[in-house]
Amino acid sequence: MKKVLLLPLLWGITFQSFGQDVDSSKSERPLPTYTEGFALGLKAGTAGFGLDLYHSINRHFTGRIGFGLFNYKTRFISGSSTDDVQIGLDGNIKIKTVNALIDYYPFKRMGFRLTGGIMLNLNEVTLDGKPTRDVKLEDLTFTVDEIGTLSGKAEFNKLAPYIGLGFGQPFLRNRLKFNIDLGFFYQQSPKVSLTATKMLEPSQDQAAIIERNLKPLKYYPVLNLGVSYRLNK
Repeated sequence: MKKVLLLPLLWGITFQSFGQDVDSSKSERPLPTYTEGFALGLKAGTAGFGLDLYHSINRHFTGRIGFGLFNYKTRFISGSSTDDVQIGLDGNIKIKTVNALIDYYPFKRMGFRLTGGIMLNLNEVTLDGKPTRDVKLEDLTFTVDEIGTLSGKAEFNKLAPYIGLGFGQPFLRNRLKFNIDLGFFYQQSPKVSLTATKMLEPSQDQAAIIERNLKPLKYYPVLNLGVSYRLNK
């Protein structure tokens, strides 16, 4: 009976000693090399092409400032070929952001990070359109110039908070690092303005409808890939 009672006690002492040995070996293992200073990063993604300047604070925190730029032009047709008036629209999407961010690295041995900060948001969407052809109504024909033009602009809130996560610690181990960022910034719903001339002037009241359709854009997704290079040896 005494032997039966002693067995669990012996097992407990053995595992406790083993656990202490493992913990002590972990605590004795040296941390990876950490070098303070500055690093320069190149990035590309949904927030455009840009640069980031990193500054080390300590093993857990890094600050960075940067910018992203992208310009995309497109053309699309409003309506179908059977409509009386078909509008050809030239769209221009300008992505312009400036970021001030803090990266938090919860683990000292790896580059996983949580990121928060603020974006200066200068994103803008512009549209310019006019009829694709002359319009014939019964015995009357109206030329493209007589029908008029349509132009519009969608603008967003200038300051947008950002939250996300990523991977890449520029000041840990090697000088050259691969980086990834995944998150979003809240730019609020866009404000849309429309200007129309001549026969298209009644179309100006469509601005409120367009604003409602663009509401999902208030959460702008960010997926950036890039590399960073530590400037300090």
